Amino acid sequence: MSTPRIAVSQSSYLRDSEGAIRRCLENMRHAASRGVDVIVFPEWSLGLNPVEVVPNRNTERLSRLARELNLMVITGSIRVLEPESGKKQQRCLVFEPDGTLAGSHAKVLFHPTERPWFEPGAGINAISTRWGRVVVLPGLDGVDQDSWSQALELSPDLVVMATSPHTPTERTHLQELAIVRSQDIQATVVLAPLKGRFSGSAYLGGALIAHEGRVLGMADEQETILIAGDPEAPLIQLGVVDSTAYVPVTHPLEETWDAKKALGPEAERRVLVDWGLLADPESGAHTQELLTLAEDNPRWTALAPARPGYSAVLGRWLDAGAGGAFVYPGLQRQFPWAEPIRQIGCELARVQRPLLIHTGPGPAPLRFDDPILWDEFLMEFRTFPVIIQSMGQRSPHIEHALILAERHPQVYLETSKVSVAAIQEAIRIIGADRIMFGSGGYAQEFHQEWEKMERLEPEISEEAFQKIVNLNARRLFFHSESLERRLPGKVHPFRRPS
Repeated sequence: MSTPRIAVSQSSYLRDSEGAIRRCLENMRHAASRGVDVIVFPEWSLGLNPVEVVPNRNTERLSRLARELNLMVITGSIRVLEPESGKKQQRCLVFEPDGTLAGSHAKVLFHPTERPWFEPGAGINAISTRWGRVVVLPGLDGVDQDSWSQALELSPDLVVMATSPHTPTERTHLQELAIVRSQDIQATVVLAPLKGRFSGSAYLGGALIAHEGRVLGMADEQETILIAGDPEAPLIQLGVVDSTAYVPVTHPLEETWDAKKALGPEAERRVLVDWGLLADPESGAHTQELLTLAEDNPRWTALAPARPGYSAVLGRWLDAGAGGAFVYPGLQRQFPWAEPIRQIGCELARVQRPLLIHTGPGPAPLRFDDPILWDEFLMEFRTFPVIIQSMGQRSPHIEHALILAERHPQVYLETSKVSVAAIQEAIRIIGADRIMFGSGGYAQEFHQEWEKMERLEPEISEEAFQKIVNLNARRLFFHSESLERRLPGKVHPFRRPS
């Protein structure tokens, strides 16, 4: 079964039931406008709703709009009254896209403060829907091992953990638990937490969507609507492509680089590079490790090292799926016009994939670092993109990188390690179409580089901003056909609802 395009409404608690239901309806409309198939709400999304038999006036409003929008709706637990027994329960409802109530789950496990007020459900059940078998696990049901064992026996296609963390440690645990569980069922798990204050406690949010052990989307602590889809669909969160993420596979990988636990920036589109491979005697094994790492996360791609004199080896890596190559010939005391570098250019011309070049001060002698040295190479190889990492890093190299980009239309400039003013000057000279965001370093440097983009954003148009942080690198490194079919004519950047 195909994976639906899912939205999670990570909203703060509203005591007012009418205000809460209106916000749910607004979020449903917002999600539907983005081509969403399923929207998931956290616990208490309807506030302190009246304790009534279902259906009632509030659930009917959800049902009517679900039918109007052709949208499946999964509510967090709401207060209901069982018509036969008169029991007061917390139930999660699932509405089909035609508005019918497909089924519900009565919360089984309660905190001590809840027990006097609610009757527990009989157990975990699967709800048959258009998108397969859905299991909803609210609150403590979502973390209880016996409840999960029951859920596993039901062979669900989609599991919703409507469970809310109090602390960053709890949030990380829940997110990792959702990822592992999606691997257990080889299907989709959605973590749909509440955020803000409720009943004397503060909750942090941290919504996450995982499919078969892979993160499709993750939200931060802000009130937000997180949207993700199948592994090949666009991730609409920050909308960032980090075009030069440095991953040192020549050293033991940190746990944070587990491709199946990729949280934070690692959940975005990333282009992985390990410059150490250019001087590594075991570069073959480590290059394979880098490519395998990228294969484990559908939002990543990896570049292969291009070492002078080893163009045939580079060709094999490109044929094996490398997204392009990276080169620093100064390490071997080679200038870009040397024949071994020309052979690298021939391999990239054969497959038409990008080349990332190191320029500016580095471990090689300074006479090899000036971007202007690549002019003759660029005159010969005009058919594939060439990316100047860090725009040469500092003056006068930055000015020379700008000259190359102005002179050669296949040249792109990457933004790491340079000032906002240098990026603005690049936009003025060559426009935003050939500038791309990159962290150019370790994962923790992503946030430092992203702060520059936040400072730049008010100074340029929305279209230019999206090109720099998303579209240019996506066009070079990731196939965009599925995105264009889903959203013809326009790519919608993520925006937090007002």
